[in-house]
Amino acid sequence: MRNATLIMVVLAGASLAGAVAMRPQVMPPPTFEDSGEELFPEFQDPNAAASLEVKAYDQEQAQVTSFSVKLQDGLWVIPSHNDYPADGTERMGKAAVSFLGAKKDVVRSDDPKDHAEFGVLDPEGSEGEGEERGQRVTIKDASDSVLVDVIIGKDVPDKQGFKFVRYPGQNRVYAAKIAPEISTQFTDWIEKDLLKLDQDGIVALRSNSYSVDEKSGTVTGDNPLYFEHVDSGAMGADGNPTFEWTLTAQPIYGPDGELVDLEALAEQMAAQGQEMPPLPKPPEIPAGKELNPSKITQVLGAADRLKIVGVRPQPERLNAIDLLSKGFFVGGEPPNQRLFGNEGELALYADDGVIYTLYFGEVTYASGEVLTAGGEGELETDAEGEGEGEAADKGAANRYMFVSVGYDERRDLGSADAPVAGELRGRDRAEALAERFNKWFYVIPDSSFTQLHKLPDDFWRDVKPE
Repeated sequence: MRNATLIMVVLAGASLAGAVAMRPQVMPPPTFEDSGEELFPEFQDPNAAASLEVKAYDQEQAQVTSFSVKLQDGLWVIPSHNDYPADGTERMGKAAVSFLGAKKDVVRSDDPKDHAEFGVLDPEGSEGEGEERGQRVTIKDASDSVLVDVIIGKDVPDKQGFKFVRYPGQNRVYAAKIAPEISTQFTDWIEKDLLKLDQDGIVALRSNSYSVDEKSGTVTGDNPLYFEHVDSGAMGADGNPTFEWTLTAQPIYGPDGELVDLEALAEQMAAQGQEMPPLPKPPEIPAGKELNPSKITQVLGAADRLKIVGVRPQPERLNAIDLLSKGFFVGGEPPNQRLFGNEGELALYADDGVIYTLYFGEVTYASGEVLTAGGEGELETDAEGEGEGEAADKGAANRYMFVSVGYDERRDLGSADAPVAGELRGRDRAEALAERFNKWFYVIPDSSFTQLHKLPDDFWRDVKPE
């Protein structure tokens, strides 16, 4: 009986094993091999690229940063920075070419658990820190069709010039030979020559280092210094006249637009029994001091090399509140109102009649994308007078700058190259510059501000004993 029972158990076990063997098995999905294929087969013409967006995770700021450039109405602009003009043709070409013909060299993993190790986690995802998150690059054509969309991770340790990459939304990670020349720095994409200024063409300079007390609304130190580049009366080794900088009174023009000869006017009025009205006089150079022309050269050099670190769009209708928020004020009574920057101004007079006036406004301690484009969380010294020493702990100091451009026909020396000899040449340039500058507040580094902003004593040096 016991043997029969054993036989039945064995038969039952055999039947169960057979049933299990015959049951359909759950097989893992097949791993398809696509090594050697192009990463972006639809992308064959770099000139088709009409927009670029780069997203990355900023570990220091603990936030996702985004940078984009776009071809708009034939001009490159930076949408992430309020459509500020970009000098993007060359840079965009380099960025696009770096993806052209890129191939899937080796499949490294299909396991999403490996994404952090390879540095290809989604930069906008909730997981990962620092290098575990990749850089997502998206390139589109003019019709908004995607040409490139990829997350770029760490360098492949055993293959020089290769990066770990994956398509967004997919698990597979490849090694691919890509050397993307993509800068996400705002300053790398913009026109380097902000003022379009020729240092050798500046014939006069007015420095006014006043300060505005925001609490009382008063201006102190409003004593401009006006310097002109004039014929020294001596001849150089080449036989041409030499020029030198001199402190003088700002010139006065009559109703006819001609420069007033003050001595002749004084004689004329004396002959008529009239007294000369009070006229502006140049400040006196302190005893034992003389003008240091190298300081003027330093100011002009700083203006010629001036770079910006951020921009803020001006509203279509500029008002006092917008100006005040950046450290600029309108003072005086109509019709003699004028603009003030809370840390003074600098005017540069070009030989084609173009006049640049730079107003220096409030300090900002913002950093990262908030510095370059503005936005919530921007740290500024406020109207209640937060101490700059205390605020400086929050970040590097930069400063708002407002640029105004005017034109004075009386100063336009004309152009020898014009179709008509001596034809005025500065008006069109002034209009083009004004159209550009009237749209933006600029942010300049503190190092530039200190080179442009000079106190009166900065312009003097000790007289050398004879």
